[in-house]
Amino acid sequence: MPFIFNNNCIKAFKEIKDYFFFPILYYYNLDLELMLKIDIFNKVIAGILSQLHLDSEWYPVAFFLKTIDLVKYNYKIHNKEMLAII
Repeated sequence: MPFIFNNNCIKAFKEIKDYFFFPILYYYNLDLELMLKIDIFNKVIAGILSQLHLDSEWYPVAFFLKTIDLVKYNYKIHNKEMLAII
């Protein structure tokens, strides 16, 4: 049975596209409070820098994702967290 891309499919595709492609990052504002969240996985360090806006919501302004080389892979967890901050 062939796949038919009808109007329902187009509508569903647009909804999914709008959901995934809305502006995620906000502009950095010097006057707002900052929060840094980091997470360490086996060989990956991830971090999100967020700011508290006037509506009392935290919005991301920057993020990073980095793989850890083999030497740093053997660091203790608190050293990996410091590595993420640095």
